Amino acid sequence: MEDTLHQLGIEWNKLIAQIINFVIVLWVLNRFAFRPVLKILEERRQKIAESLQNAEKIKQELAEAEEARKEILRKANEQASLIVAEAQKVATFQGEKKIQEAVEEAKRILQKAEETARLEREKAKEEMRREILKLVVDISSKVVGKTLSSDDQERLKNEVLSRLPQREVSDAYSRN
Repeated sequence: MEDTLHQLGIEWNKLIAQIINFVIVLWVLNRFAFRPVLKILEERRQKIAESLQNAEKIKQELAEAEEARKEILRKANEQASLIVAEAQKVATFQGEKKIQEAVEEAKRILQKAEETARLEREKAKEEMRREILKLVVDISSKVVGKTLSSDDQERLKNEVLSRLPQREVSDAYSRN
């Protein structure tokens, strides 16, 4: 057997030395290359998961703002209904002129409430867009591994804004 190995060019002492060298190189690579790379990948995965949680939180806050808008409209409608009802009671005593004034006041209150709700909705949408843009720039910077230039940030912001579902968000608000 030793003659066969010698004919193939295999020498035991060199083979053992090569195996030892291979084990040492494998240990060094595992210790100083593979573990740090795996650690970096795990950190990135955690940052991305954290960013997704933040995006979900922003989505939830937007839903809460929508609920607040609905509540404001409901209260405004109730208040307008109360004013109209009160105006009708007064109108029986004071005439048609008072009814007209009360109806106009109710319309103004309703318009004001709708304007307030519209402004709050726009504020919430703008806040959501700013947060999304900030998250996209932060995530992109972390994933790329370098700080993005202001031109890259602006290009990325414009691209994200163009992909945001503008119509669906505005449709959700206009349904109420």
